[in-house]
Amino acid sequence: MKKSIYITILTFISILYTSCTTQSKPEGFAVQQTFRLLQQMDSLSPNEFNSYFISLDELREIAKDTSVSKTFRNAITNVSKEVHYKRLQQSYEMIKESGKRFEIDWKDITFREYPFVMRDEDGITFQDGFVAFDYKEKKFVTKIVSIKYKDKQRLFNLSNIEPVRKQ
Repeated sequence: MKKSIYITILTFISILYTSCTTQSKPEGFAVQQTFRLLQQMDSLSPNEFNSYFISLDELREIAKDTSVSKTFRNAITNVSKEVHYKRLQQSYEMIKESGKRFEIDWKDITFREYPFVMRDEDGITFQDGFVAFDYKEKKFVTKIVSIKYKDKQRLFNLSNIEPVRKQ
């Protein structure tokens, strides 16, 4: 009896120690892609940046599904490639500007966490979350939205980088 209690306690302590000392890595395709994108922001071209996001053609393929609402279908089919590209460019410039403003060396950021919620809207499964990361002694966060496409969450939207006010 004492031996099993001892083994249980030892196992618990080793699990606790491992979870406290192991640096967490991003889980899930969308968050992995987002974190990889952020780590490369100093060297990414606008076109390379765009490649991390679900394409307009892929969105239109999703919109063909009969379970998708007419509102979403119309919104996607009415967006031109130029407008889609312009929105991605705005996101790219916004992230680059944040890096300069907060003096972030992107390759040295470390992943902290990814809290998210799943929501179904207009027949689409969205994943809304925040990629939290650290740079030096400061904590930052960016909001991401991803869409399920061919059984993988694909990056749909990436918001501006913001410092966490309560450090």
